[in-house]
Amino acid sequence: MNISIYTSHHKPSAFLSSPVIKPIHVGKANSLDEICCAGDDSGDSISLKNPFYCELTAHYWVWKNTDISDYVGFMHYRRHFNFSDDQYKDEDVWGMVSRSEIDADYENEFGLDEDSIKKCIGDADLLLPKKWSVKAAGNINNFEHYKVSDHLHIEDYQNALDILTDKYPEYKKAVTLFNDAHNGYYTNMYVMKRDLFIEYSDWLFSILSDLEETLYFKNYSQQEKRVFGHISERLFNIFIIKKIADSKIKIKEIQRTFIRKETFNSYLLPQYISNSVPVVICSDDNYAMALGGLIKSIINNASSDKNYDLVILDNGLTVKNKHRILSLIKDITNFSVRFFSVHAFDEIKDAYIRPPFTIATYSRLFIPRLFRHFEKVVFIDTDTVVESDLAELIDISMGDNLVAAVQDIVMEGFVKFGNIAESDDGIQTAGEYLKSKLALSKPEEYFQGGIMVFNIEAMNKENIFSRLMSELKGQSFWFLDQDIMNKVFHGRVHFLPLEWNVYHGNGHTDTFYPNLKFSTYSRYLKARKNPKMIHFAGENKPWHTDKVDYYDNFIKNIQGTPWELEVYSKLIHLSAPASTIHTKNIEMGLLQTKIKRKLLPYLDRIAPRGTKRRSDIARLYYKIRRSILG
Repeated sequence: MNISIYTSHHKPSAFLSSPVIKPIHVGKANSLDEICCAGDDSGDSISLKNPFYCELTAHYWVWKNTDISDYVGFMHYRRHFNFSDDQYKDEDVWGMVSRSEIDADYENEFGLDEDSIKKCIGDADLLLPKKWSVKAAGNINNFEHYKVSDHLHIEDYQNALDILTDKYPEYKKAVTLFNDAHNGYYTNMYVMKRDLFIEYSDWLFSILSDLEETLYFKNYSQQEKRVFGHISERLFNIFIIKKIADSKIKIKEIQRTFIRKETFNSYLLPQYISNSVPVVICSDDNYAMALGGLIKSIINNASSDKNYDLVILDNGLTVKNKHRILSLIKDITNFSVRFFSVHAFDEIKDAYIRPPFTIATYSRLFIPRLFRHFEKVVFIDTDTVVESDLAELIDISMGDNLVAAVQDIVMEGFVKFGNIAESDDGIQTAGEYLKSKLALSKPEEYFQGGIMVFNIEAMNKENIFSRLMSELKGQSFWFLDQDIMNKVFHGRVHFLPLEWNVYHGNGHTDTFYPNLKFSTYSRYLKARKNPKMIHFAGENKPWHTDKVDYYDNFIKNIQGTPWELEVYSKLIHLSAPASTIHTKNIEMGLLQTKIKRKLLPYLDRIAPRGTKRRSDIARLYYKIRRSILG
């Protein structure tokens, strides 16, 4: 026998490993997100109706578009069958056997493999979940359970029953038997023979199709609109009752399981077979216009013989801005854009964070796992634009180095000037922190994470991802994931020319950088002449003020995009009379740099950069700040 059991998923989640258990993205027609499995939106589909039909959109797609297997089944991303020999495991009030998460032990315990499933089926025509009694919810029978349930309206169910009994009058007795019973087969889970599945599908969707002609939403909430899914659970029971009465159908009831913790264990596949340039960018909606400018700059510098596979690690982009992003590559045949939610990475939920960073910054640590079927990928920060083809980075030879990146010359300055680092190791100077926390002997070994080439093949061979996760758990770092990567990748970094990560200066071009080693300062000046990537790091962004270096490089890439008018509007507000409250509030965002410029000359006189007095003052400042802010 051949078996296909489909699990319904609407967001990134954990997939079961058996090849006969197949994940399907339900409601794919309504989603711009990638969740790493096939969707229900191809061929003859009702994917658009998923908000109303729930998991039935997967059912319909399988019925209409697949070579139906000998046995067909459906489960959910957090609810599965117990196919094992042990059917007496403890259940909760909802009739579920609860476990923490999907892993190898879970799959073994519940027989979620092909051999166990075949053994469980045996000669049965139909596998069903053990009946659940609505008395557990305080109801007398199935009809009352629908009537009093939140988000359900009994007139909708009655409407469906009227259609059923009018269309198939022979089902009247089955309707009464189910409605009066106190238990039933809930959650639309089953495994059934092919012919039975086809018969049931024809019957079910003929009723629901007629129901569409008579049902209307009366200011229903999103939950209330799931009415077709709820009604189908009841229709399924009615179908089974009639089938049992009419034939010698062999039924076997088995337990259901429930997964408490949502995790993700899958991966993305390359969009292109050859000449691929995979590019990863992380963005939230606050940086949508910056993301648009960056992508436009990548397009403007792209080669026609390369294929650009862009993956946006999404931290809350609106549907509107996702459509805007996709509009940038419309009719460009060698560009693809996909969106993947950073919230799939459960491990980052409890990670240490401090302003101005967001939890999404840790998403870079998951690149080796999410892109494990790639050879290399380029990561680039959202607050950047490129002036060269990113394909150049994919083509570099990295040997056994794990990453290619640019030296962080700002860190060199932090060490020289005795800046204070804060981590779970306490308050230290930058130099002390690099040595004790990251095991870096000199600042020149520290790279900046604004643009990196990940050598995925090398990382896979050495299971680098597990080392990154080990550092993430229960620790705090000064520059968060960037420091973790510097620690783990230390000694395995291919350093790129400074041209590949040129700071716009953030207002410090003529103050901070001239105080670095002259050789470093000279390289910085040279890189600024012909930058390949410009990094608008810091609080002064070109979409907030036109007074920053390389403003024109940003604005030329915004022109012609959906954000052009918004950027100009922001800048006009900034140039409005300073007496207005709104303008004053905006100017506060740039105040930090102005205050530093005023105070630093006095501090430099009494405590020159790099002196013990300067470090002592900095330590005292951070101790006071910590006591105030906690």
